[in-house]
Amino acid sequence: MLQFKMSHGPAISAFAMVAMVCHGALAGPPLPTLTDTDPGIQLLFSGDPNTTEDGCAHDAPRATIGGEGGKMHNELLECDNWDFSTTQWGQTSFLQGAFILGNSPFDGGAGWECSGNVYTPGAGYVGSPCGNSTVRVTASYKNTPPPKRDQGHAMSEAKDWVLRFDFKVDTIPGDTFGGDKLFEPQGMAAGDILTITGASDNLAGPGFPREASSYFNGESNRYKVRYGPAPDGSNGSSSEFIIPGQLNQGTFTLHYKAANQRLDLWLDDTKLLANFESYSGVYDLDRLQLGGGGGSFENAIYDNIILGVFVDEGECGPAGSGTGVPGDFNCDGMVDVADLGIVGANFNGTEVTYVDGDANLDGAVDVADLGVVGANWSSAQGTSLSQALHNAGLNNLVPESTTIATVIVFGAMCLVRRGGCRHGVQ
Repeated sequence: MLQFKMSHGPAISAFAMVAMVCHGALAGPPLPTLTDTDPGIQLLFSGDPNTTEDGCAHDAPRATIGGEGGKMHNELLECDNWDFSTTQWGQTSFLQGAFILGNSPFDGGAGWECSGNVYTPGAGYVGSPCGNSTVRVTASYKNTPPPKRDQGHAMSEAKDWVLRFDFKVDTIPGDTFGGDKLFEPQGMAAGDILTITGASDNLAGPGFPREASSYFNGESNRYKVRYGPAPDGSNGSSSEFIIPGQLNQGTFTLHYKAANQRLDLWLDDTKLLANFESYSGVYDLDRLQLGGGGGSFENAIYDNIILGVFVDEGECGPAGSGTGVPGDFNCDGMVDVADLGIVGANFNGTEVTYVDGDANLDGAVDVADLGVVGANWSSAQGTSLSQALHNAGLNNLVPESTTIATVIVFGAMCLVRRGGCRHGVQ
């Protein structure tokens, strides 16, 4: 198989490159876009999971239920080699549990992990480090603190917005209660937008339907969505949808549609619910909670929590109103040497946006963005892609002309057959 050779890393196949170029072109959920003018959240969890830093290592003492103390809750925000803070957008407001920076099953990097819980008949959860493990985060404008720890800058109800996150939850052996709350996005003043909680009617406490057991009909890891309208408040009656099958890991995406003030909820590439109402009747999302509740001891991993606006594919990047051709970073209607020059000028750069050459909006300009340029190269111009790569000093990334042709052909097939590559944070 033909190979792309990266100047500072391993070779990757041409077909893997095409997959990166066209990720999002397949039918699936929309992607959030972070802009300079809208609030958002970017909580990616980074650092070295294998650090030996005192108090911030996998083998360091962990505070447990009925056990010895160690770092826990927001104390772990002070770790030098574990980063549980947001990047540019949003603010981590509260973290609960004696968690660690674990290895993420989603992107090969790091993720927030609260694990090691145990259940012993007669002793319950004694020795467990992660009771009601919780991640709370508020939205904010770029590089701007939110008004309060648990009050963010609200998303506008006049614009579409998208919230997505990766999760993995496991019920510990012997535990017949499981998790109780998985996901709870909230509006500025009026409470829950929806809640994903355990599917059973066995509550963590009386009168708290948002904190129900995930042990349902003899199966663990069963969850339901509670949504609106709910005129009696967040603990009142609601519409409910039981998610089919056992829910162990995946990606949730919540899309607010301003045109009709309704919501869509996706699990991976499956739309679970369409055009439903907010629980509280408002859509000005300003904060969210993952995990937590009233009495749960599931082992959990969360990663890649992103909240941003939805940018229609007809627009040229997140801030323009141009042609909508992926890779057209200067929005002049074609992908050419000028756009390749933008990639070259910012190659290996971070904290970048679409107009800097970050075509897939993953926070870096790299070989994947170069692939987007190759897949959409404008053939009407006089300069070939091979020559343009050479002139820009990027030819060492794609040394074979046949490889370039492979990218263009398969990229074009992707765009024509699937309707174009989607811009967004991934």
